[in-house]
Amino acid sequence: MLKVPTWILSLFGLLFGLYHAVLGVIWISDNDRPELVVLALIAYLAVLAATLNIRKTREMSHRLAWVNIAVCALIPIAIQSQLDPSHLGDYATWYVLGVGTILATTAVRGRRAEAWIGLAILIIEIAIWGGVASLASTGLPGVLSLMVTGHAVSLGVSRAVKNAQELNRKAALTAIETASIEAAGQVRSNLLEKTLRTALPALNLIAALGGNLDADQKREALLMEAGLRDEIRGESLLNDEVRLAIKEARTRGVEVLVLDEGGLQDLPSQQVDDLLARVARSIKLVESGRLTIRSPKGEDWKITVVAVRPGAPAPDIWLKLS
Repeated sequence: MLKVPTWILSLFGLLFGLYHAVLGVIWISDNDRPELVVLALIAYLAVLAATLNIRKTREMSHRLAWVNIAVCALIPIAIQSQLDPSHLGDYATWYVLGVGTILATTAVRGRRAEAWIGLAILIIEIAIWGGVASLASTGLPGVLSLMVTGHAVSLGVSRAVKNAQELNRKAALTAIETASIEAAGQVRSNLLEKTLRTALPALNLIAALGGNLDADQKREALLMEAGLRDEIRGESLLNDEVRLAIKEARTRGVEVLVLDEGGLQDLPSQQVDDLLARVARSIKLVESGRLTIRSPKGEDWKITVVAVRPGAPAPDIWLKLS
């Protein structure tokens, strides 16, 4: 997409605005009080320069917009107060398109309501000075065309800015999601590597024995398999103390299920250690049945520990740790 530097657009606007000022200088002798025209020209050029001075942001400040309205209202009063209405239709009314240029630029810079208010004031001033019939012969149709164009450009730019911001937001979300997926993939890879490294000696033993394990070896293999599931499903809920407590519970015949659902994310390490210490103490209290340890996400608590036994009317343990 072709991008035009802001200063080039401002330069074209300035040249267009200066054209009206030159007309005012050329026709200054047709005014009864030229000094008022000089003052009007100075005010016009000052406001024109401020209006076209686009720096960090396209949007004009409310203060400058209301200054524009005030100056654009005073310029016609200063000139029309000493200019004969017989000059309707000639270049002595240069200020009409000059004011229209400022108001249209005000609209382009995002102050559309203020610009239309300024145009309404200009129309009333001209109608009072030269009559309603004079509105079509003073350059007002050209001003209206400038205003409509400026309004349309302002809407288009605002829509383009919003679309660009939305695209940037989606791009940022995509980058974050991609980074999260890559990080999660790395975590899974590390976890699988760690799990295989832990299980490899036992797997080698099973392979060496051809699967012919005695009762103790089978029990150890089952405990190892359950421990591998824990590492995959609930790594954040495990530390050495919890692993040992779970292994001892399974040795007692307790069925243990560990599920990490993200509830411990972003917690300080000291708080996590304290919570896991409480989990380990709770596990040691369970003698039989089924024990479920979860870290639910989006809850007020961080870990739940529930121990149930078949036929029991209520859980033996039901803790919500936070």
